[in-house]
Amino acid sequence: MDESQILRLNVGGYIYTTTRSTLVKYPDSMLGVMFKGDIPSKTDQDGNFFIDRDGQMFRYILNFCRSGKLCLPQNFLEFDLLENEADFFQIQPLISSIATARQHENKENLEVHYVEIVEVRTGTTATMPSKNSRVKTILLGRKEDLLALPSNIIGEEAAERLECKNGSNYVELEIYGSNMRIQLADFLSNNGWINENSDLSSSSCLPKGSNILCIEQSYRDRWKIYRHICR
Repeated sequence: MDESQILRLNVGGYIYTTTRSTLVKYPDSMLGVMFKGDIPSKTDQDGNFFIDRDGQMFRYILNFCRSGKLCLPQNFLEFDLLENEADFFQIQPLISSIATARQHENKENLEVHYVEIVEVRTGTTATMPSKNSRVKTILLGRKEDLLALPSNIIGEEAAERLECKNGSNYVELEIYGSNMRIQLADFLSNNGWINENSDLSSSSCLPKGSNILCIEQSYRDRWKIYRHICR
């Protein structure tokens, strides 16, 4: 067959003009098989080759066959539909390009939120690390993220205390009770948060006039989650 032959296609009511060489560029694809003559092709009443697929999406399919590049408009949102069409035509490089473009688009529309949990335990060699050691837990993060934490953990009055803090990007909240760090870790891990890192540091000192060693241990957990940006 003459690959320089000009063909007209009717794809779902949209008319396209191209060459046979463009359509058979990927010979193992559905288009390659159709226009090499391996399977019979239907025509409409005007003699155009008819393909019963999404005519609007076909522009991206055809342009990929022409250039080998996936060119999508800015803020393109119809990835599901385009993936479905690419899967039908079985153009493997196009399928891979769509997956890459979709990952890039998802990253562009995501931002990372962080919550840090700092637990400070102070006591002596006689009390550490028993329940008799003094425990202070501090949360750091966006106000909206801290307000989304369960009130039975951060306290019923937490919302009121947070509202008094200026700024929404990074605020600090001290909470009270035992095992707060563990309870928060359970909640965050069950709600899509990822523990990015955990650190433990310790220090000790001998107060003047005392022979009892004072110890301070600090646990710091950093959690993150990806959220869609509201545009």
